[in-house]
Order: sequence, then structure tokens, then C-alpha cells
Amino acid sequence: MKKIGFLILFVMTLAAQAQKSVTYYNSGNTTTKVKYVGAMWLPGTIVLANGTELKGQVRGSSYVGNNIRSFKYRTQKGEKALVFKADQCRLVIYDGLIVLSMPKNMKKKSGKRRFYVAMYYGEYLTVLQDPDAKVATGSPGSIIFNKDQQLSFLVLKDGVLQKFTKMRFRKPFLKLCRDNAKFVARASNKKWFNYNNIYKIAHYYNQTR
Repeated sequence: MKKIGFLILFVMTLAAQAQKSVTYYNSGNTTTKVKYVGAMWLPGTIVLANGTELKGQVRGSSYVGNNIRSFKYRTQKGEKALVFKADQCRLVIYDGLIVLSMPKNMKKKSGKRRFYVAMYYGEYLTVLQDPDAKVATGSPGSIIFNKDQQLSFLVLKDGVLQKFTKMRFRKPFLKLCRDNAKFVARASNKKWFNYNNIYKIAHYYNQTR
């Protein structure tokens, strides 16, 4: 009977965790340089597809280039690690970096999923690292102010994923966000409304929508 009682309590605890509405939105005060998921064990959280949170130590497990395919999780050193793929997760936090699990094809939301590193994760608008983005580099000995900057990114809004590039940013981004009058007014300031400021731009949209 004791074992049955413990099992019921354990299941109830997991159900309560799954029902909790937890947000992980960030503030947008960061840079446009590439973010990497490392293979070192660091503090993190894995949120499963049903909402259950697993807090402990997390690391990258499998990669295709710089793109993460799975994560390993353990509560402490020496414990056998569990492996989680995108189909099993809602999101992963790795040392403060937010990684979202989303469909490979946004038009087939019930299809296979993959991990996307969130450059900025917001309630209405999210900026994701483009897995195919080129990165700004300089020749040996040259001075470059945007070294390692991603030259394109993905934006998720209202369930639609769009790609933006540094060369083609202002007009399409403004068109995407024209449903927010306060944002449109603020975007008239070109010093503020520019590619390098994408985090604070996205954050302002979410705050004022």
C-alpha cells in the first residue's frame, strides 16, 4: 500500500508541474552574435512536451554542424544521463540560453520537430537563430566591428516563421509588426530601428502589443 500511495503522490506531483504556467521570456539586452550550445555540463532546465520541468544539469549531446539535435540531462554528477530529442521537449534552458522545440515545417505543425536557439524569446514575437545564417568575418589583420554577427535570423509571430537578412530588414519587419501602432511610431527613429538593435526592437513590440 505504501508503494501505491507513493506512486499516486509522484504522479500527482508531475501533473501539477505540467499544469503550471511558467514563462521563460527574456529581456532582449544582448548581441546579434551566434550563440552555441556546448557539450559541457551546465545548470539548466528541460521542459517536456507535457510541461513537466526537469531542473538539473544539461549539455548538448548530438550535433549537425553547430545545430543541436539532442540534449543530455542529469540531476547531479555521476548519475546516468537521460537523452531528450526535440519531439520530447517544449524548450531547453542551457546556462541561460533558451532553445525552443518547434516543427521543422511550420505548415505541418504535427510533423517532426527540431531545436532552434532563441536569440530573443517573447510572448508575441520571437527571434530565432537561423541555422543556415552566414556570419560576418574579416580578413586577417582587418578591422571589423560586427565580427561573428549573424547576417540573417528567423522571426516567429502568430505561428508563422519568416526570414530576415541584414541587407533587407526595415521594410519587411515593419510590415510584419504594423498591427502595433506604438511600435510603428517608434520605428520612425532609424537609429533605434536597425538590424543591430533587433533584441530591443522585439522586446518593445512585445511590451506594447
